[in-house]
Amino acid sequence: MPLPRLVGGVLLVLGLLAGIAAPTLLQPEPALAAEQTPQDTVDVVEVVGVLDAPLTDFTIGALETAAEEGSEAVVIRLDTPGALGGDIDALVDAIDRSPVPVVVYVGPPGAQALGAGVRVAAAAHVLALAPATTFGVAVPQDLGDPDALDVAATAALLRDLAEDRGRDPAFADAAAAGDAVVAVPDGEAGTAVAEDADLGSEVDPDRVRTLDEPALVDAGIADVVEPTLQGVLSRLSDLEVETAAGPTPLDVDPVTANVRFVNANLLVRILHTAASPTLAYLLLLVGLLTLAFEIFQPGFGVAGFSAIGLLGLGVYSLVPLPFAPLWVVVAIVGLLLLAYDLAVAGLSWPTAVGTLLLGAGSWWMWAVPELAPPLWLVIVGTLSATFFFVIVMTTVLRAQGNTAQLGAEHVEGKVGVVRSVLNPEGHIFVGGALWRARAPEEAGRVKTGTRVRVLGLNDKLTLDVSPVDDEADVSH
Repeated sequence: MPLPRLVGGVLLVLGLLAGIAAPTLLQPEPALAAEQTPQDTVDVVEVVGVLDAPLTDFTIGALETAAEEGSEAVVIRLDTPGALGGDIDALVDAIDRSPVPVVVYVGPPGAQALGAGVRVAAAAHVLALAPATTFGVAVPQDLGDPDALDVAATAALLRDLAEDRGRDPAFADAAAAGDAVVAVPDGEAGTAVAEDADLGSEVDPDRVRTLDEPALVDAGIADVVEPTLQGVLSRLSDLEVETAAGPTPLDVDPVTANVRFVNANLLVRILHTAASPTLAYLLLLVGLLTLAFEIFQPGFGVAGFSAIGLLGLGVYSLVPLPFAPLWVVVAIVGLLLLAYDLAVAGLSWPTAVGTLLLGAGSWWMWAVPELAPPLWLVIVGTLSATFFFVIVMTTVLRAQGNTAQLGAEHVEGKVGVVRSVLNPEGHIFVGGALWRARAPEEAGRVKTGTRVRVLGLNDKLTLDVSPVDDEADVSH
């Protein structure tokens, strides 16, 4: 059975790789070297992608660690389309109560801070933008809930942050209403936005202004425009900002400072990567197909445990996303119909209806169209599932049946030894191999070490056996 072995082997390799990587989950961030002092250290925290729970929790933890170690500053490199289930209130509060100056750098060029990202950037003690970055359109505050925090409530939160940081509250109202700015190099304020510029699906190009650093500072929107992180660090000298500890001097020497990149551990990266509608769909689909593969195999092995892991991660990915439960059920019913047609060895209306239900459920299960996987992926996923049941699994089961039938003919009538309790199913060793076997109901629990005689192979590819009563029977 080369195909099942191949699939099982691939899944086993993935499991081994996960096992090898697991110890890194427990490794803490490296401590500062003995010759370095906390005052020389600038922590750089990468906050890229949707602001989900793993990413926001990680960022809050990085801010708390920087405060405990007395770092000179924390630079949050921000590039986000908004929040997706992350606790933005807690993150903004962590920035606000940080005794260490927090610099938010929306960069590199082409990055964006939209939705809840506007609040995170507005909370910074120093706000830096890279050229060609988009900053604004603060609603919705959560991509999974387009109604989360209306325009007035969002504007009020942004005005409070602007007043605390000495910026112009007028931009708070504009950003909450849907306006945005694009940072440009000095002297290019007022230029038209390029037609091919990637502003984000929520940004209306007609409501975007291009501002250079002097214009951004005069408008009270941002403090610095620099294309690189090194350029931002070079601007963080001879400054004084108001932190939770009061007026705090900020004097970073970009040449001598120990710039420490604070990276999320493997677990956080996996969970953050999983917070994607496309990945959630793939995890759930592949997990269900892997589970189906395992169900049609004798026993429960690597594929089954892999399916549990994939489904667990898929459900985790799906929870913060807005979805329609009814259409999820429709998709699952479609898969069940495909599995049913495979089980009865048919290729008729259940396969056709199952394919249609799986495709319809996969497409309409997403309550917010902007967060739905692309249509081409849904089509490919649906057709792949049908191919899996109609072609792959049919071939696998036919090969299993032929191989099992051939092997059973050689062991039929022979006596084997129970290796795991038959209750009524378990495993026996006979003919030099381990087989799944089933004892008759009237035999009760057949203990390990009991001798049993093979009666034949049933339709579940399991050997029917009967306990051997005495030694005389063994010789037959």
